Amino acid sequence: MSLKSSLRNRPVIYEIVPPRKDTSRFHTELRGVEDVLHDSRITAINVPELVNRREQKGRVHYSPATIPPEEYALMIKEYKESIVNIIAPRLPKEEFLRRARRVLYEYGIPNLVLVGRERHDDILPGPEVLQGLRFLKPERRDHVALGGICIFGRRTRILGGGPRGSFLDESLRVFVKAKAGCDFVTSQIAFDHRRALEFLVSYQKLCDRDHRRPLTVFVSLTTVQSLSILGLIDSLDVTVPSRVRKRLLASSEMAKESQRISVEVFRKIMEGVERLGVQIPMGLQIEQVGVNSGDLSLELLDSLHGMLH
Repeated sequence: MSLKSSLRNRPVIYEIVPPRKDTSRFHTELRGVEDVLHDSRITAINVPELVNRREQKGRVHYSPATIPPEEYALMIKEYKESIVNIIAPRLPKEEFLRRARRVLYEYGIPNLVLVGRERHDDILPGPEVLQGLRFLKPERRDHVALGGICIFGRRTRILGGGPRGSFLDESLRVFVKAKAGCDFVTSQIAFDHRRALEFLVSYQKLCDRDHRRPLTVFVSLTTVQSLSILGLIDSLDVTVPSRVRKRLLASSEMAKESQRISVEVFRKIMEGVERLGVQIPMGLQIEQVGVNSGDLSLELLDSLHGMLH
C-alpha cells in the first residue's frame, strides 16, 4: 500500500538520516538499517535533508551535510517506499521545481516534504513552504503525497501583517498548508503530550469551522540513549520539558527510560484524541537519532504499534 493511499489508516514512517558525502560507507550503513527496511509495519522511510548553515559577509549559506536525500531514497527504493525532504527556500524557484520534478518523475519517488529555513530571519533565494506547495499543485497526481513540518506549541510572531504582539499559532499554519495542497505533516520529536493535544484540538476546530477535511498528522517519537544524543536533540531546538530531562538524567538506563517516556507520551496523546473526540487522521513517525539506535527504535515501535489500531 502506498503512503498516499494509507494516510487515513494510521501509517508508520521511519526517519533515517542519509550518509555523509563519503558514499563508500553506504553499504555498511545500509546493513545497519536492514531490519527497518524489511519491517512490514513501516509504510515508508522518511529521508531528511541536512545542511550546514554558515554566515559570510552578511549573507547566509546552506550547504549539504549529507548526500542528497533523493539519492539515498533511490538506493533504498527496492526495499521500501521513501519520502524525500527538500529545504525549499535554499533553491531559486526554477531549480526547486526542477529538483522536485526529478524526484517525482525521473526517480519515481512520489512523496515530498517541504521544509522551511533553519532560522526565521535567514534570507534565502527560494520559495517559502506555502509557495512551494502551490508551485507543485500542477504536479500532484493520485499517488503523489506532499508533506510539511509541524512543531507542536509553536507560535510565530507576525511581522508587518498584524497588530503589535500578534502571533500565528501552529494549528493555523498547518491549516493554511493543507489549503495549499499539503497532505500530511510530520511533527517535531514530541516529549509533551499536552502540546500535541492542544494543537490537535485547535486544528480540529479550524477544519470544522471551514468544513475542510483535515490532513494526516504524524507524531514523531524517538529514543535517547546517551547525553550526547540529548545534546543533539537540544541542538535541533526540540522542546524537552524539565520534568522529562530530570527523568532522563536521573536514570541509570537513559535509553530504556526514554522509551518509557515516549510510550507514555503517545499513549496520552491517543487517549486524549479519543476522549476529546478529535477526528484528525493520525500516524506515527519513529526517528532514529544516532547511528547505533536502530534496535532501540524498533523496540520503541514494538511498544507503540498496538496503540495505532
